[in-house]
Amino acid sequence: MTYITENIIAMGFPAGDMSSGFFGYVEGFYRNHMEEVIKFFETHHKDKYKVYNLCSERLYDASLFEGKVASFPFDDHNCPPIHLITLFCQSAYSWLKEDIENVVVVHCKAGMARTGLMISSLLLYLKFYPTAEESMDYYNQKRCFDGKGLVLPSQIRYVKYFERVLTYFNGEIPPGRRCMLRGFRLHRCPYWIRPSITISDHNGVLFSSKKHPRTKDLSPEDYWFSAPKKGVMVFALPGEPGLTELTGDFKIHFHDRQGDFYCWLNTTMTENRKILGTADLDGFDKRKLPSPGFQVEIVLVDYNGTVVTTPKAESTAKTQDESSQSSPATAAGDEVAPTPNPKQTKDSGNQDDVFSDGEAEETGSSKNRQAETAPAGSGNVVTTTFTSENKSKPDQIASLTKATEQISIGNAGSTQVHASSEQKPDVAGASVPGIENPNPESEFKAMAADASVFTFGDEDDYESE
Repeated sequence: MTYITENIIAMGFPAGDMSSGFFGYVEGFYRNHMEEVIKFFETHHKDKYKVYNLCSERLYDASLFEGKVASFPFDDHNCPPIHLITLFCQSAYSWLKEDIENVVVVHCKAGMARTGLMISSLLLYLKFYPTAEESMDYYNQKRCFDGKGLVLPSQIRYVKYFERVLTYFNGEIPPGRRCMLRGFRLHRCPYWIRPSITISDHNGVLFSSKKHPRTKDLSPEDYWFSAPKKGVMVFALPGEPGLTELTGDFKIHFHDRQGDFYCWLNTTMTENRKILGTADLDGFDKRKLPSPGFQVEIVLVDYNGTVVTTPKAESTAKTQDESSQSSPATAAGDEVAPTPNPKQTKDSGNQDDVFSDGEAEETGSSKNRQAETAPAGSGNVVTTTFTSENKSKPDQIASLTKATEQISIGNAGSTQVHASSEQKPDVAGASVPGIENPNPESEFKAMAADASVFTFGDEDDYESE
């Protein structure tokens, strides 16, 4: 038990009473015992104290403290809904201003982290300190000998959020900003970090890579891909507006063989691109293998319920579709064009939905470069492009005949050229295995084969190692 100020007390869970369950009773042997706590407050602050219980996992009979108990519960090692901080501070302030001798007693289980988040916020609310940093430093020094009472990055972040609420919103919580979570980048990511992902809020799970239809049957190695930037791994759902819609508080939980790491954020208090280092991620310091310079980039976009698209990517896809539709069979003697790459056809429909957040992109350039470069085979492959507006039909037939003769000369044996749908799909690029019968894994691999699909619209993209 610690007096943070003369009127604000921090303590551990008052255990030892069966009303808090078996574990609460057992904890009475090494935590503050309920009987001793009651005796202390009845002796030193009789009729002048009010207890605030922050535990979501454990309650007790409020009549033990003559009914002067308020509960503001949230889970251990987590953050509360941001509006709960305001409600707590308003309640504590109302009690304190009733009488100059009144005290508030705040506890969670150990009386450290959750208690520190709320008391540090209360010190800001009562204007003991002007900044969150000063408030938390003061709490840590008063509460612990080593100054490590409130150390969880997300809980520290939420005290800073509350400082912004007091500074810019006059203490009133603004409405939650509605966003779409587009995906993630892992910067300077070593090969041993390929985590599964769970997104949740205070009402439950919103997205899980272990349960989503497109990823539940895949291992994390199959849905994390190298981005054009070096050392960057990317996760998104190709062809979809994002992973899940978010409003207000949300939690991102990563899990792999080395352990878990996670963070709490709030859409109203967070920019659309948020980069978190290892010091900003809860639980990352407990992992066994070091990951110097590792960062998580979280990409959000404002969302109003409609699919987010990029006009440039749409026009590119539309042009490709029109081009494919305007190419009749060569048997009729009409216009001839190289057979489109199945990978390009597959990508074109999804290009506008994957990691393009409205910024200018050069997503079509890499595909054009691939189409211009033909693979080296047994003969020389000549790619000829025809335009219906400026090329007459006799000229087209003559050009086709010339191209066919060149191909025949280059081959060791004379082979018949079929200008039909049986043309090999790898004339314009490498074929994608399993394209005829797509499955989730081949779909992701096909999308990842063109790295330009997995971009955020950066101008300095370059190939990954």
